Amino acid sequence: MKNNIKFITMFIAILFFILSVLIGCNRASDVLTIHMIDVGQGESILISTPNNKTILIDAGEASQGKKVKSYLLKHGVDKIDLLIGTHPHTDHIGGLPEIINNFEVKKIIMPKKLHTSATFEKLLATIESKNLTIASPKPNNIIEFDKDIKLHFLGPIRDYGDNLNLWSVVFRLDYNNKSFLFTGDMEREAEMDLINTYSIDDLSANVLNVGHHGSDSSTTQQFLDCVNPEIALISLGSNNPYNHPHEEVITRLVQSGVLIYRTDLQNTVVIYSDGESIWSHQAPVNQDQI
Repeated sequence: MKNNIKFITMFIAILFFILSVLIGCNRASDVLTIHMIDVGQGESILISTPNNKTILIDAGEASQGKKVKSYLLKHGVDKIDLLIGTHPHTDHIGGLPEIINNFEVKKIIMPKKLHTSATFEKLLATIESKNLTIASPKPNNIIEFDKDIKLHFLGPIRDYGDNLNLWSVVFRLDYNNKSFLFTGDMEREAEMDLINTYSIDDLSANVLNVGHHGSDSSTTQQFLDCVNPEIALISLGSNNPYNHPHEEVITRLVQSGVLIYRTDLQNTVVIYSDGESIWSHQAPVNQDQI
């Protein structure tokens, strides 16, 4: 009888342990991860969903391509479900050929804007060599990217001529009750177009990827009021020749109570979300000012 009781107790303990592990795994699998990769004065963002689908936004200058590739491999990435080249400037698309040559890329989205730079032409040649095609974002188009994850493409919404920054692909990622807005190098003219086209519900986000590396060309107070973010991500290089981020932008963010993360001060920044909350193992650079 004692042996039976001992066996039953042991069985229950083992069962409880297995259930605990399974529950823990389920919790872990609910996490969306956003990596703002340090590529110096440029931008590259990796997004990994709970179901291991991946989005890569840009890859910095050509000199940063190998660094981005190594970072992806280090984090177990072997395919890119969606590759987004926000606009043709070299500090955003220069490293993309390295990625396309070394990973399975399922879909590419870039704005419908041609450029004559050698960097852009190399990217197009690499895409063609892999028999891939480019899709252009359609304004106000919503994609069901993964379970509980939607991508709402917002811009560019019109022809911006030769200002490549204004052509930046802008989209919001929604994961349950949390939203993340990615803006490339979008400047104030395109910000106003978004404000005049969409509702505040479309533009609001918990996390804002600050446009144009924190330049005062972007992140106007009116746009910031519409987005009303809790967290700002700024990708830029230390001691860059443009003096990014500009003091006016940082002041607006701080006065709006936004927590700021910066690659020039913190290197690569990683944030997490389970769709109900957002956290990071790194502290924001302005935590003492909020």
